[in-house]
Formats: sequence, C-alpha cells, structure tokens
Amino acid sequence: MQEILSIRGLSKSYKNIRAIQNLDLQILEGQAYGILGPNGSGKTTTLSIVMGIIRQEGGHFSWFGEKPVAGQRRSIGSLIETPHFYPYLNLERNLRIICDIKGMPYGDIGRVLETAQLTERKRSRFSTLSLGMKQRLGIAAALLGDPRVLVLDEPTNGLDPEGIAEVREIVLQQVQQGKTLILASHILSEVEKICSHVAILKKGELLANGPVKELLAEDEIIEISCNNNDQLKSALKGSSLVKEIETENGVLILTLNEKVEPAEINSFAFDKKLVVHHMLSRKRSLESQFLELVKEES
Repeated sequence: MQEILSIRGLSKSYKNIRAIQNLDLQILEGQAYGILGPNGSGKTTTLSIVMGIIRQEGGHFSWFGEKPVAGQRRSIGSLIETPHFYPYLNLERNLRIICDIKGMPYGDIGRVLETAQLTERKRSRFSTLSLGMKQRLGIAAALLGDPRVLVLDEPTNGLDPEGIAEVREIVLQQVQQGKTLILASHILSEVEKICSHVAILKKGELLANGPVKELLAEDEIIEISCNNNDQLKSALKGSSLVKEIETENGVLILTLNEKVEPAEINSFAFDKKLVVHHMLSRKRSLESQFLELVKEES
C-alpha cells in the first residue's frame, strides 16, 4: 500500500504556546484517517503545515513519498477551517474562480455541485446559503479535479444534526470511491462513523494512533462484590485477568484484560473460596474513554 503522507518530528509554536511537538504520523493510500482531539490539540496547525499554509519550526513531511512541491496540490483537495467565498457571487461563479486559481477547466463544476447536493442552488449567491450548504460548497471546491486525497478540517463544526448527516454522507461517498481521507475532528462519534484509522492528539502531542476498531474498542467493565472484597482485590492484582481495579460504593470495578470473560472472574473468586453475591457486566462508553484519554493529568 502506497504511502500518501509521512510526518516526522513536526513541531510548531506560537509565542509561548507549543502547538505541535515532535509529531510522527504515516497515512497510507485508501485509509480514512481521523486526527482526533479537543480544541487546541494541534489538529488545524498540523493540516495547515502539510498543506503549505504555514511553516513548521522543526521536522519534515512528504507527500506520495516525495518532498512537497507545488505540483502535488493537484492530487490533494482541502478544506481548512471555514470555507471562504465571495458572498455576492453565485455558487457556480465562485467555483469558476477556484478553477482559475487551480489552473483547471470549468467542466468539473457540475459534477462537484451534484456531489454536494447543490445543483439547484448553483445560481444562488453564497451569502444566501445556510451554514451546512456553505460547508458543502467548501467540500465541492476541494473535490474539483477529482483529487486522490481529501483533507478536511472539522467539516461538521457548528452544523445542526441534519447538516452533520449531509456532510458525513458526502465524505463517506468519497471514501467508498477509494479516496484517501484525512479528517480532523473533535467529535468522537464522527471519527468512528467515517474513519478506519485514528490519531489522538492532546496539546500538540500524539497520545495514540492505530485502527479505530482497536484504539477505540470498548472495554469490558465488571461490578463485583463478595464476602471479602479486600481479599478478592488483592488476589486479582496478582492475576492476568484485569488491568484496572477501583472501589466504588462498596463494590469493585474491574476493567478486564482483552479476551477475558466475566465468567472467568466468577471462577477465579470461587477457586479462592470467595462467595460472589453481586456481579454486573457493563461497557465503558467510547465517550468516557476519549475524555479519559485526553483529560489533564493530576
């Protein structure tokens, strides 16, 4: 699988604020790659650097296995932050200007307007569009020339649920057609629904990255209580069954290791001659996992 984007040791500061620090990422062809993190985590800075909008202070990046050059931009469609168009011009004329800037013919305008579900509004002024329509026009502009790679920075930011669903449908369609997607978002659920791989950033540092199904998998959580909780807790700490043990309201809260079933915990307690009188299996929500991952360390 061909390497699309390689980032090595990327760093950038704004005065005393470290936006990104020694960031390493590798994105391969065909991946839908999410860059996930709260506001201020360095997502937009990272995408702005690799798109040539701002310069890094340290590190380097490459597109398609080569040093960045102007000609590569024809293969990359991007929407960084809020889309900017002339408010007094209609959609078609705005896209013609984008074509002129990119040095491409106007023949693709009809296709991208259809993809963005904006064909009926092509004669409308940009200023008359809803926020969701403006965002879809930004994606349409990024799709001009049918690029191999789509780079989107918070494409659903500020949209209502209907607008989010419309943008998601367009993006998913591009992924299904084989485009490589690089999507920055602070919305966990959107990354889960769209992306195959994810990198999680916090204050400019990479906390974790990998396949979405592995990185954001739900842990099995067990509530358990027996005739001697202290003895059970001590015994479990020396086992390979659990990775975390907490006490809450008189019961033990166990985070099980991968592939460990609740029945194994019950059998373990029985072997220790402990009588379990309460056991409840539950799943830690993905939202709580994400918040836990990026929370401030005490």
